[in-house]
Amino acid sequence: MVKKREDKKLKLDLKFDYHSSRFFALLFPAIYLIALTIFCVRYAIIPGPEFLILAFLIYAAYNQRTWRFLKDWLPFITVFISYELMYGFVGIIAKNNLHSGPLKLELGLFGTIPSIVLQQSIRLPVLDYMGAFFYSLHFFAPTIFAFILWKASPKNYWKYTVAFGICTYGALITFLFYPVAPPWIAVPHVTRILTGSVDASLGIPVYKTLFDVLSPNLYAAFPSMHSALPLLISLFAIKIWGKKGLPVLIFPVGVWFSAVYLGEHYVVDVLGGIAYAIFAFLIVEKMLPLLPKRIDFFKKHLPT
Repeated sequence: MVKKREDKKLKLDLKFDYHSSRFFALLFPAIYLIALTIFCVRYAIIPGPEFLILAFLIYAAYNQRTWRFLKDWLPFITVFISYELMYGFVGIIAKNNLHSGPLKLELGLFGTIPSIVLQQSIRLPVLDYMGAFFYSLHFFAPTIFAFILWKASPKNYWKYTVAFGICTYGALITFLFYPVAPPWIAVPHVTRILTGSVDASLGIPVYKTLFDVLSPNLYAAFPSMHSALPLLISLFAIKIWGKKGLPVLIFPVGVWFSAVYLGEHYVVDVLGGIAYAIFAFLIVEKMLPLLPKRIDFFKKHLPT
């Protein structure tokens, strides 16, 4: 009897592999995220998506997926990091060539600036914090959603990565040739709520650091990437999960309202972001599948 128990224990010991243990796959990323949270709170900063990608890499390592993770995520990471690097550089080049088209169109459509109307008519602390919450999701949601697709739907992960690249680089080109100052810069009486009120309430310059130091392009209002990427996520969620994906629409709607309420974007900027997201989605869903049918080279290299 004792020998049978020992043999059973030996088999379990031989079978256990800490590299593929689900326990460790969850434990170590959790420890990392807790440590990261403490660090960010201590030094009053918001971590970028690259910190989240490291957590996902730790998870992949303990599921024997390290090589697959590195190979699959290299394009997404390349697009994201290159976009971030060029974003600030474009801001330096474009700041002397500002355009006022969105401001004029806004006045033509509404006779006033919606940011002013919202801030003067419904301004409440709870809306300040709600707006800050939705607006901040922009920095995490695209990466988290990419990870969900990578695990649940690899084919759509690749389509999402291509659409993400089309959307961000299309916006980057626009920022270069058509730089636009946001309402809080161009319009008197528009308050920049994130830095003027939320930071003051928190007692630490979270958003001032995030926008003015870490993201130094102040003239990238049109199109609004804060408006584009949440919609791109929603389009893929609805395509993949159907009616179950409809609640995700709360995310872009919340961001659209917040972008205008916070004084960060014109309604025209939001509409521009929506157009860029729809364009990128249609490219990967309607035009991308046509290439493998017409060009043999793409049969092995493009998701269909």
